[in-house]
Amino acid sequence: MARIGEGIGRKEDLRFVTGRGRYTADIETPDALHAVFVRSPVAFGRIAGIDSAAAAAAPGVAAVLTGREAAADGLGHIPTGAPVTNRDGTPMHQARRPVLPEAQVHHVGQPLAVVLARTRAKALAAAELVEIDIEESPPALECARAPAIHDGIPENMAFDWEAGDFEAASKAVADAPRRVDMRFHQNRMVGGALEGLAAQAEYDAGAGQVVLTAATQGAHALKVMLTKFALNWPRERLRVIVPDVGGGFGPKGFVYQEQAAVAWACWRLKRPVRWVSERAESFVSEVHARDQFVTARMGFNDEGRILAVTMDVDADMGAFLSGFAPGVPTDGMAKVLTGLYDVSVAGLRVRGFYTNTVPVDAYRGAGKPPAIYCLERLVDLAAGELGLDPVEIRRRNLVPADALPYTTATGKVLDAGGDYAAALQSTAHALDWNLARRDGPIRRGVGICCNLHPIGGSSAETSRVTVSGDGRIVAWTGTQSTGQGHETVFAQILADRLGVPVDLIDVRQGDTAQLRRGGGTGGSSSTVISGSTLTRTADEVIRLGKARAADLLETAAADIEYAGGHFSVAGTDRRVSLFDVAGDDGLEAEQDFADQVAAFPYGAVGAEVEIDTETGAIRLTKLVSCDDAGRIINPVLLAGQSHGALVQGAGQALWEHAAYDLETGQLVAGTFMDYAMPRAGDLPAIGAEFIETLSPTNILGARGIGEMGANGAPVAIANAVYDALRGLGVTDLEPPFTPHRIWRAIRAAQVV
Repeated sequence: MARIGEGIGRKEDLRFVTGRGRYTADIETPDALHAVFVRSPVAFGRIAGIDSAAAAAAPGVAAVLTGREAAADGLGHIPTGAPVTNRDGTPMHQARRPVLPEAQVHHVGQPLAVVLARTRAKALAAAELVEIDIEESPPALECARAPAIHDGIPENMAFDWEAGDFEAASKAVADAPRRVDMRFHQNRMVGGALEGLAAQAEYDAGAGQVVLTAATQGAHALKVMLTKFALNWPRERLRVIVPDVGGGFGPKGFVYQEQAAVAWACWRLKRPVRWVSERAESFVSEVHARDQFVTARMGFNDEGRILAVTMDVDADMGAFLSGFAPGVPTDGMAKVLTGLYDVSVAGLRVRGFYTNTVPVDAYRGAGKPPAIYCLERLVDLAAGELGLDPVEIRRRNLVPADALPYTTATGKVLDAGGDYAAALQSTAHALDWNLARRDGPIRRGVGICCNLHPIGGSSAETSRVTVSGDGRIVAWTGTQSTGQGHETVFAQILADRLGVPVDLIDVRQGDTAQLRRGGGTGGSSSTVISGSTLTRTADEVIRLGKARAADLLETAAADIEYAGGHFSVAGTDRRVSLFDVAGDDGLEAEQDFADQVAAFPYGAVGAEVEIDTETGAIRLTKLVSCDDAGRIINPVLLAGQSHGALVQGAGQALWEHAAYDLETGQLVAGTFMDYAMPRAGDLPAIGAEFIETLSPTNILGARGIGEMGANGAPVAIANAVYDALRGLGVTDLEPPFTPHRIWRAIRAAQVV
């Protein structure tokens, strides 16, 4: 019988490794029309005309739909779900994002028309016949204030936002006995999940609705955004089903024009429609991530105590504001602006700019990586100024355990029940501080950082647990697994609470017809949200079962005890099993989320690197971490989450960069031939250690750590790189730390 804390294998893995997983692309309706999208070949321009007549007349084509038809059918637009308010109290500028545009194109890859045909081959052939006349204009790129790309939005500025006290913090930095500063560009990234976007829509004539099967991180959120905004439909017209999902990381959590177009085409034609994105297509259609330009400053005293921090950010938002995008460089950065340190004054100013690029949005870390990068680089710079050990300067500034809960200078509350110094020390002990070598062509460096991540997600969660007399338990949850192991973790939680074998529990998710609401998965919050709600639902099952058991055992409900899957009369051996109590009618309970989403997992990441200064070749030789995950449900799955996040963080530091041509707005790194992803051979063995102190914010005491490594690994590696290059005069090296960039930085420093 699996309990919380046991490292059991994943229940879902047998299905996956034997090829029985069912992803959206695996679900085919024999008579489905295949959708192929005609996309903009240019970054910015006016649509002078779209001639689809030849395509519509091509063999096997059922229809070609453009912005004209979308407007005629009353389709709406796709707004952001996370608007922010400007620092002066005015609303932000939100550009309208149509399902299919009529007037302008705003980035390469924007869908302009959809061809629907009996086979994919016929749809592809017909798509080549669609003639698009675009009057091209010079694009705005890299937070450029001109040319204006949306009417009524001067200087392309979507918002101008502030947290903390930027003016006071700037003065405190200027007045500090010592100061360090840096300029940083956070490289743009793509999600690159194994499964790209996919959608299939079927018309249910009896129900008068479209059933949309989609690869997404949340069925209910997708339904709300599609019906309320993109399609302008009554909610009952759409049902969303989510089967197995092959990786999410954030980008699958948002609404896409293609999803809306597939559902709309199905309703319009009353025929099933399917679309599966190709990999090259995904590079210019799925949201990108990161892409911030940061000027960061820190003031400190002669003892290395941090007095003030400021970060001034220009955030590239892409052509439109995607689902959670405005919250990423604003509140996402503000939550970790001062890290794990006791800093009395801090300020963050963020300007978000529209550019002619693919929109960006939340991706593993969601705003925290650039803030933590700048903060932890500043701390290392301060240590260098004072001649202090990198671990010691961090230890001096940590919020002490007895000061928790602690309110930061930006108003965020670091929850109680943590020991920051213990996590720092654990990681420091795992590193070889005598490794550093700074003579000869081969140099070695060591780096460390303190790390945290505020978990976040939607509290719109309802969980349902049904116990059947045949010995099965079915649990429905509103979060959505994209590979994390929800079926195992949630079953463990219920098995522990109900005292039954984990194999008797089936966890289900992803159907808006089966559960009245659910917030989906994001922000490393699934265990806190669904785990806590399932715990409370199990308690309600027990409460309801006690009343039934009292009748069966002919006693008062107050005399009934529950343990080990049985109800018993206190002080006697009279008992009845949970499944006998459920009987033919079953036993069912629902509960809404009743805890706090917020919790702050914390930890430290360390890295060791080796650099050949003659070629710039770099090798990551060690990557370690120590995190406090709160209540550990399954240590095996926890380690997997940690390893995955660290690898994605390493990818950000060393390889990944979604580069654009700054004249044309064409995505240069648009395939895996050009966009480098981390591979097993590039990585050392990863060491992940854990601390377990319970968070007081939820009934489980859990803290989600799924994004911790993605936050901390980039700057731990950066600190190791700078450590290895110390004395060579390299000061302006930015990630990804490719051999060419390292080689060029060393040569530039030698010239100076």
